[in-house]
Amino acid sequence: MSYNTLRYELHDHILKLTFNRPEKLNAFSRELVRETIDAFQLAEADDEVHLIIVTGAGRAFSAGYDISGVGDEHERSPYGWRLHQRENLTFSLQPWQVSKPVIAMINGYCLAGACEFALLCDLRVASDNATFGEPEIRFGAGAPILITPWIVGLTKAKELLYTGDTMDAHEALRLNMINKVVPHDKLEEETYKLARRILKIAPENLRLTKQAINKTFELMGLKQALEYNVEVVTIMETTETDVQRTFNQIKKEKGLRVSWAMLERVGNAPHDV
Repeated sequence: MSYNTLRYELHDHILKLTFNRPEKLNAFSRELVRETIDAFQLAEADDEVHLIIVTGAGRAFSAGYDISGVGDEHERSPYGWRLHQRENLTFSLQPWQVSKPVIAMINGYCLAGACEFALLCDLRVASDNATFGEPEIRFGAGAPILITPWIVGLTKAKELLYTGDTMDAHEALRLNMINKVVPHDKLEEETYKLARRILKIAPENLRLTKQAINKTFELMGLKQALEYNVEVVTIMETTETDVQRTFNQIKKEKGLRVSWAMLERVGNAPHDV
């Protein structure tokens, strides 16, 4: 299967999907979002796919949604923003909704929408050089997919989402955001080792078990909460604030790197989105 921004590689019942925009730290462009949705739908229909591994090319899993070169997003209508956010939700729910197990193999930056996408995968193996966080609030935006409270609990979720702080892989492990941390040069080896252990189980049993576990959280209201967050983020994105105005003006005049540098005065942010 050939895509422009995604690699699709199937071997021995394991499908490896690689976000392939390394020059942009694999930031989620609209093309990458749509190609990923298509790839998951193909994987769902392909009986040769028993398990999916998702990773990023180069030095990042992904730095989140691509906000460079988009123009003035605040010219978009509330209705347009809502459609945009609903597509983001559809994209992020792909690992949750596909019937087959999904492992996120995380290297480097895993931030914002990418952190949320990874948290919706079934399992997460991270390199010891990985960085996690949801810094959206620092430029007047909200987490597009509010999965974090379901993973880390109420108290820590509020701290992370109110501050936009980032953390290393060991802290992410302590917070239950990932399953294991491995040396960077062993990341692929250890991820495939876990994948092959899982593949010893009958695929039908894996799918039914995933369905039962996911249904437990859906009955507690997970999907309704994620749907409600679409409305919240639409309001946030279409309500201009001083922070948002300043960030967008610097981005327009001096580029995204300088905008992120502004955010680093109150914490850590990637340099090369």
